[in-house]
Amino acid sequence: MLTKPAGSWGLWLCLAAVALSACAAGTLQPAQVNPAGLTREQAQAVLQVALKHQDYPMGKPGVFIDGDLQDESGQPPHPGYFDFSLGYNDPKAGATEYWGLFSVSLATGDVWEINRCQRLDGAELRALQGQIMARTGKTLAAEQPQRQGLGCEE
Repeated sequence: MLTKPAGSWGLWLCLAAVALSACAAGTLQPAQVNPAGLTREQAQAVLQVALKHQDYPMGKPGVFIDGDLQDESGQPPHPGYFDFSLGYNDPKAGATEYWGLFSVSLATGDVWEINRCQRLDGAELRALQGQIMARTGKTLAAEQPQRQGLGCEE
């Protein structure tokens, strides 16, 4: 039977604790959501929760989320939303492939893939959105007129 020296267990536990705290630091804490709405970083964290339950290979090297989508005046193209693209830099092809364009509501955390006009859904996302809406005081129903700016019918 192979055993690890006692010192290596301490190192392993220390590394595991560092990794766990790094993961926790990257997650959205609903209590930190401002009543005025999500920040760009928080909206991206909501998108990451939504994408976990889609068919995108998020762990594949070269996959990226670009969250710097703005119009010519430096504003998000859809008022009340942060827009992100999801893509893949294929090192073998020397090309970038874009998989989707996503809009995340600042007020509710509602997530849409706007090229296909598909609302992303899932139990974990709905729970997070409920916490966001509790902080902002906004609802999906109240946001309906603003959603029309996405160009997607419900």
